[in-house]
Amino acid sequence: MKKGIIYSLLGGFIIFVTSCGVQLQTYDLSDEYAIGLHNQEEPTKKGGAAKEEEQTEKSALIGVTARSFYGGDLKRGGIWWASKGIYIERGDTFAIEVTPLEADSIAGATNPVIVENTHPFGATFPPIDVIKEPVMLKVTARAESKDTSSALLYVQLVDADGFMTNSKQPFNKIENSTEFKEYFFDLRDIYTQNTPEKHKVNGALINTLQFFVNPGQTPGFNGVIYINEIRVVPATPITK
Repeated sequence: MKKGIIYSLLGGFIIFVTSCGVQLQTYDLSDEYAIGLHNQEEPTKKGGAAKEEEQTEKSALIGVTARSFYGGDLKRGGIWWASKGIYIERGDTFAIEVTPLEADSIAGATNPVIVENTHPFGATFPPIDVIKEPVMLKVTARAESKDTSSALLYVQLVDADGFMTNSKQPFNKIENSTEFKEYFFDLRDIYTQNTPEKHKVNGALINTLQFFVNPGQTPGFNGVIYINEIRVVPATPITK
């Protein structure tokens, strides 16, 4: 029997059927997981470069509305990482263990003094738009200190060009407790970088979320922060 291929379009799926031991392979053509980037350039033509389009003040590159990306669930939708002095144990609840760095672990230092931990932990994800609508970041968390220190959690966003919202960093004190509590970080009016140079941050193209624990404090927090939700929510009045 001759091999044949039947192409069938059914409700957004392409189905390939072969006559040799019937095999089905489906391709979902829906845009459910599209990340919303629209900045395609025409391919270079043979024998010459593609015509350069005029630059406009407004970039054609846009991110997905933040609350549409995994329903605003950045804990589930991000690729999480941690820098020196911080360890993340992933699961339904993240356990972020923070150990203040010792001076003798820093290049050139000679005295084993405990210093502040200015290294972040965070997540990277496809670009999202956090300014199309006023939003806040809701973090459900609790802390367990190994001494008498308290955990201060600061938030910083980074856009696709690497510019950071370090001129104004929303923060909350995470209580030492066995009970989880909701903390809200206001993401409005923070889109300016002060250092290393002053620059506007593109809030419509954010692809990194960073948390700093007790930056600039000595000795800093020493313990574990437990987080079971990190979600983008509408910026509405919060009743405490």
